Amino acid sequence: MKIQLYTISKPLSQTKLEEHYHKLCRSFGVEIIMQYIFPSAVAKAQKQSSKCAQESYTKALLPLLLPSKQANIALHPQGASLDSQGFAKLFSNQTRLAFFIGGAFGFEKAFLDRTTPISLSPLTFSHTIVGVIVLEQIYRACSLLANHPYHK
Repeated sequence: MKIQLYTISKPLSQTKLEEHYHKLCRSFGVEIIMQYIFPSAVAKAQKQSSKCAQESYTKALLPLLLPSKQANIALHPQGASLDSQGFAKLFSNQTRLAFFIGGAFGFEKAFLDRTTPISLSPLTFSHTIVGVIVLEQIYRACSLLANHPYHK
């Protein structure tokens, strides 16, 4: 399985914890590619208004959507709250998944309508923390699907 993790943020160095989860996921045959997206149009739009910022996120991320709505997962505060079992179900019958982490102003409805929105928490996290949380949950989902005892 190939998983793309797209985030609207300036490029960040990979942490040791991220490296650790990448390695663990590879043991289940899962390749994860993290891509930081922050074109100048996004930086400019964020200074104008939240609406302009959201539109710029959509413009930057829309070409990256996979053909299946279910394979595109947007992390959004008003998305569905899932437990680890529910999160693992997102992986069922998928060979590719794309996770999208929005910028400071979140996603516009037009983008969310083309994805499966989920919420990690009602709290706000930095992109670095969200990346680690998603990686850990991906590993946990792989463990669940493989009946590995890690998830307990």
